[in-house]
Amino acid sequence: MRGGSSDGSMAGLIRKALELRAPLAAETDAFRVVDGAADGIPGCEIDAFGDRWLVQTRGQPPSDEFCAALLAAGARSVYWKRLDQSEKSAPEHLAGSPVDGLFEVREHGLRFGIDFAAGYSQGLFLDQRSNRALLGKWLAGRPGGTVANCFAYTCSFGVVAAAAGADTVNIDLSRRTLEWGRENYRRNGLDPQTHAFLAGDVFETLARFGRRDRRFRAVVLDPPTFSRDRKGRVFRVERDLGELVRLAVAVLEPAGVLLVSSNMRALAPHAFRREVRAGAGPGARLRDLSMPPDFRGEAYLKAAWVER
Repeated sequence: MRGGSSDGSMAGLIRKALELRAPLAAETDAFRVVDGAADGIPGCEIDAFGDRWLVQTRGQPPSDEFCAALLAAGARSVYWKRLDQSEKSAPEHLAGSPVDGLFEVREHGLRFGIDFAAGYSQGLFLDQRSNRALLGKWLAGRPGGTVANCFAYTCSFGVVAAAAGADTVNIDLSRRTLEWGRENYRRNGLDPQTHAFLAGDVFETLARFGRRDRRFRAVVLDPPTFSRDRKGRVFRVERDLGELVRLAVAVLEPAGVLLVSSNMRALAPHAFRREVRAGAGPGARLRDLSMPPDFRGEAYLKAAWVER
């Protein structure tokens, strides 16, 4: 990032990238500004959270000149995060006004809290925007029912479902991120007291729901690539996704839907579909889902809409 294009050409690439994404302004202020080589800047991803921009690289941080180009393009703050799964550090402030605490972004009329100091992830997965919109639109035409939001993180899918009129059950191992999720409900005028936030293992919780004949209008599965529960049991998406899908499908209503995804780059699309089909069982209808248009590079996020 410290070499490469001249300031003028870099500014031109950023300007072109923003022009391509101009139609997104009507729906969100949180989007991918630059997606690596697809936007002419290999090895660099830039996400806008409002006017706070996050540069992500696997090497060195961007130069002062590069940061100045971002400020000139509309960023008020520039932060940098090293893309390193072995050392997940919070973003570093590089230029512009420092971010002080949580701030909000908007998406399809809803608001979500973002925190650059929270760690490796900032509170909203931008690559799931289209899937959140799909779920909200589907639920809006089917009032009532309950949605199980598994691996809920900060409960963005839960907020979308609740705003569409559904009851929600948000499940995650982290009590801290579930509390973040409750605040996201409050940000949108939704009373978290009327929804459920369960700190626990998704496998165990879905199995318990199945034993108790509890059924859901929709289930969302967005599992991590790897995790370890409080009992030391390890989850690996390439090994355990099929079983996870089986448990989820078992608690769906007869006309219910499952939204399942994985951002594991090493999991090939055909392997993802194979595991989902195996877990969903015979007769299930599966539709592949695409990433949002601002993610112009590698289609690493695999997602499927499964109907019984």
